This record gives sequence, C-alpha cells and structure tokens, in this order.
Amino acid sequence: MKEETRERMIDGSIWLRGLYMLLFTIAYNIAEFIIVLIAIYQFFCVLITGRVNEPLLQFGNNLTVYAFDILQFVTFNIEAMPFPFAPWPNEEPGGAKWTDEPAVVEAEFEEVDEASVEADEVNEKEESRSEGAESDGEDSKSP
Repeated sequence: MKEETRERMIDGSIWLRGLYMLLFTIAYNIAEFIIVLIAIYQFFCVLITGRVNEPLLQFGNNLTVYAFDILQFVTFNIEAMPFPFAPWPNEEPGGAKWTDEPAVVEAEFEEVDEASVEADEVNEKEESRSEGAESDGEDSKSP
C-alpha cells in the first residue's frame, strides 16, 4: 500500500465524515418517507377543497430542500453539513396555482318571456318621458 493511501485510511476526519454520511442517509430516508406522506395528504386536500394546506406546503418545500442538501453532502458536492449543523432551510414555496381561492361564480337565472321584457321597456320609456316633462316644467318656473 502506498504511503498516501495509508495516511488517508487512518485519517480520522474521513472516517468521521463517513459516519455523518451514514447518519444523514438515515435522515434522508426518513425525510423521503415524510415527503411521500405530505404529497398524498396534499393531493387529497386539493381533491376535496381545491386548495393545498399552506403551512404543509411551506414545510414540504423546506423538507425537500433539506433532502437535497443531504444528497449534496453525501455525494461530496458540498462540505457544509445540513441541519442540525446548519440552519433549517426556509425558502418560499411554489404552488401558487393551488393556494389561490378558486374563482367560483354562482348565479341564479329566471326564465323571462319576451312580452314582459317589451312591456318593461315601454314602461321605462314612458317614465323617462314623464321625468323629462317634469324637469322642463320646473325650468320654466324659475326666473
């Protein structure tokens, strides 16, 4: 065995990182299971209410960021260890489509026959003529 390889084999920091990688892999599996539960629950929330549970949306987003941080660490892409050695991720969630109130417009319709519509129009015209005549009469009284 080469001397460099032997030194790396006895280097405690590499073994410590390996231990953390093992622990973070367990944490990742737990996070993955929780993410699946959140996804199922959010699906039924949208199915029933048309909206997601917003606090759970925020938590689910942060949990996926945490899971990504774990993967970055265990694959040697970053040196910084994830939570609890770093702050818990706190990013704004997406999913705005599912958080807005659904636009539901309810209306009641009445069936109206044409004869009553024409009669209403005639009445409105007569009322506007009589109002116009009254205002003309008032104008002639003033000096």
